[in-house]
Amino acid sequence: MAQTDKDIVLISEDSAFSDRIGALVRRQPGFALQQCNATLSTMNGKAVDLARTSELIIFQASTNTASDIEALKGIAKSGSAARILAVSDSTVPFGLAHSLLQVGATEVVPDTVADAELSRILSRLSMPRRLTLTSPDLREGQVIAVSKARGGIGATTLAVNLADHLVGQKKRFGKSVTRKVVLVDLDLQFGAVAGFLDLQPNDALYSLAKDRIDPDSVFLEQAIVKTASGLAVIAAPDGFMPLNALQPDQIRALIYRLQQSYDFVIVDLPHAMVDWLTPVLEAANTVLIVSGTSVPFVQQTRRLIDFFKDQNPSLNIEVVVGQEKKPLLKSRRHAEAAKALETEFRHWLPPDAKAAEEAMDRGRPLSQTASGSALNKEIAQISARILSAVASNRDPKNLKAERRER
Repeated sequence: MAQTDKDIVLISEDSAFSDRIGALVRRQPGFALQQCNATLSTMNGKAVDLARTSELIIFQASTNTASDIEALKGIAKSGSAARILAVSDSTVPFGLAHSLLQVGATEVVPDTVADAELSRILSRLSMPRRLTLTSPDLREGQVIAVSKARGGIGATTLAVNLADHLVGQKKRFGKSVTRKVVLVDLDLQFGAVAGFLDLQPNDALYSLAKDRIDPDSVFLEQAIVKTASGLAVIAAPDGFMPLNALQPDQIRALIYRLQQSYDFVIVDLPHAMVDWLTPVLEAANTVLIVSGTSVPFVQQTRRLIDFFKDQNPSLNIEVVVGQEKKPLLKSRRHAEAAKALETEFRHWLPPDAKAAEEAMDRGRPLSQTASGSALNKEIAQISARILSAVASNRDPKNLKAERRER
C-alpha cells in the first residue's frame, strides 16, 4: 500500500506559462513534475511514451489546434489511461477547443483561469484513477465539517451528537430510519471523539502519514470502528502527531472514498490552518463553526470564514453559537456580531454541563443519556435542518439508487 509520487508532465514552449503551472503543481506534495520545452505536436512519439507512464499530461494548446488534435489522436490510439489537461489561449474559438475534448483531452480550460481554480482542477485530475471509476448512479455522501473559534466551546460535542442524530434512531413502533454515517476525527493532536464514544484511540491516521499509505479499502477496514448504533468512526491517534504529517492528496483520497460509501461524512477539524484542510473544504457541502458573540470570538470567526471561503467560494458556512442559550430577544451585541459575520444565528448550543459531562463519562451520545436535554434537542434540530436541505436538493439519479437499495 505504499504511496509514490504521481508523475505529471508539463508541455509548453512558453517559459512564463511553465513557471506558473509548475509553481502550482509544486505547491502540493505528492507530485513528480517533468517539464518539456516543446509543443504537444512536436513531441512526436515521446508524448505517447510519457502518457503511458504518467498520471496527468498538461499542455499549452497552440494556435495550430489541428496539430494538437492529431497528437491527441496518437495518444488515444496508444491505449494510455493518462488524463490530459489542455490550457488554451483565451482567443481560441470554442468550437476548436471543444474538438480537443472529442479526441481525448480530459478537460480544456482557458489560460485566464484563476490560480485557485486551476489548483483545484489539477488536484482533481491527478487523483488516482481507481478512485474515479464510479457508476453514474453512485451517490456521493454529504461532507459536513465542524470547526471552532477556540477550544472548549462544544465543537466535538456537536460533531459527535450530530453524527449520532444523522444515523437515525430506532423506533419501537413504526419504520426505523437509519443512514450510513462516518465521523472522522482530524484533530490529530487533541482529538477527543474516541473518549466521547468510549472507543480506543486509533493509530490508523498516524500510519497513513508515517508510511505514506494510500487510504484504500484495506486501510478503511483497519481504521473504522462502529458503535452499537451503527455510527462508523475514524478516531484520532493516541500519541502526539504533527498536524502537517498528513498530505493533501491523502486527505483528498480519504474523503472521496468515504463519500462513496456513506450518506454523511462528518469531519471534526483541528483549531489550526494546515495544507490538508483545502481538500476537506473543497469536498465539504457545509461547515459549522462553533463560536461565541463576544468581540474576540467574532474576530476569530471572521478569519475562519474568510479562509474557508477562499478555499471554496461556494461553501455553505453556518455559525453555531456555543455555550449560550438562545435569547428571547437578541441584544445589541448579538446583532452587531451577526452583522460583522454577515450571517444569521440560527442555532445556539445552551450550556448544559451536567448533561454533557454525564454523556462523556458514560461514553454515549446525548440521545442515550440525556435525550430530553435542551442541548440534545438543539443538535437534533441542526440534524433535521441538514436532512431537510439534502432532501430538497436530491438528484434524480440518487433517488433511483435509493429505490434499488430498498
